[in-house]
Amino acid sequence: MAEFTVNGQCYRTAKLDAMRQFHLSRKIAPIIPALIPVFSKLAESQRAEGAKPLSNDLTGMAELFEPFAGAIAGMSDEAAEYVMGTCLSVVQRQQGTTWSPVWSDRQKVCMFDDIDAGVMVQLAAFVVRESLGPFLAGLLSTSAQPQAQA
Repeated sequence: MAEFTVNGQCYRTAKLDAMRQFHLSRKIAPIIPALIPVFSKLAESQRAEGAKPLSNDLTGMAELFEPFAGAIAGMSDEAAEYVMGTCLSVVQRQQGTTWSPVWSDRQKVCMFDDIDAGVMVQLAAFVVRESLGPFLAGLLSTSAQPQAQA
């Protein structure tokens, strides 16, 4: 589980199971080009700052997630709802000494009134990075290598 801070609240995310990773990767395939700079900047920030990348840089966070938000805005409603619901279903928020889910799969609603669309996008991006980051990195490194001639 990865822990991170957004707008002063501490969150943690579990990794998606393999089947949900598969379906999520299918839904986000068209927006992968928008995700590349997000993942690169988060990795760079995490190396520099440790476990909570960009947690104190709200302007940096907004600029970083703008391409991701724009890419999601271009998705069909069904695909966007699947991506957001799947991602948020594995996120919990610290409430004192306990952790509470941020999303109700049954009701398809956020469980905290102070989580707005901007925070939802940031939470979803962290889940995508944690669950699909190695998979996407493999795709990127494979596509960057020259193809052998047959």
